[in-house]
Amino acid sequence: MSALRIERDGAVARLVLARPERHNAQTPQLWAELRTAGAALVDDGSVRAAVVAADGPSFSSGLDLGEREPGGFLHRVAHAGDDGAMAAIAEAQAAFTWIGAAPFPVVAAVRGYAIGAGIQLALACDVRIVAPDATLAVAEVGLGAVPDLGATTALPRLVGLGRALDLVLTARRFDGVEAVAMGLALRTATDVDADAMAYAQALAAAPRAALAATKAATRASDPDVSLAIAARGQVECVRAMYAR
Repeated sequence: MSALRIERDGAVARLVLARPERHNAQTPQLWAELRTAGAALVDDGSVRAAVVAADGPSFSSGLDLGEREPGGFLHRVAHAGDDGAMAAIAEAQAAFTWIGAAPFPVVAAVRGYAIGAGIQLALACDVRIVAPDATLAVAEVGLGAVPDLGATTALPRLVGLGRALDLVLTARRFDGVEAVAMGLALRTATDVDADAMAYAQALAAAPRAALAATKAATRASDPDVSLAIAARGQVECVRAMYAR
């Protein structure tokens, strides 16, 4: 992998965006590596939590500007037929959506810029720990585009419909302190990498089956589905307790 590094510390996996010279601007290569890494971690039963972090001063400044040039991602989408364009966007979305479906919690360690696709990667995670002076924005509408990597589903759940619409329609920038105040992030930290790892390690003390069912039940929007997932998970966990 060239754009992403995977590290392990016990039951916690660390996915590190590794393009610091570009403020971890995103490319189809990074998305492909995120999809591959996600599949491997989901299949690895020893992983009980993960952290998405970044080399350099910024989490991710958004889509790499080169992807607007001839041959770049946006250029290809613009010139593809409907099926090809939708398939290309679906591949990009899949780099993010596996996180919500993963059978373990995923924590984002956000500092510096988290703009556009950058903040949407953070929003795909279950928990966000941010630097107080981080700069965040759902920037797409301000550039004449649409935030198509998950912000439109995650933000209303986190901050409410009115505030979500404000953030996506105005494309305004805000810092980590405001992100916490509005409920978008869990807390601020001066050392987000260390704080996120400590938090993930604490979560990873629980059995994976309990983490998986609890996360899935909490993320489910339908109350009946949530209760059913919780019940099935409880049966599995209780049986495991008595099998020891």
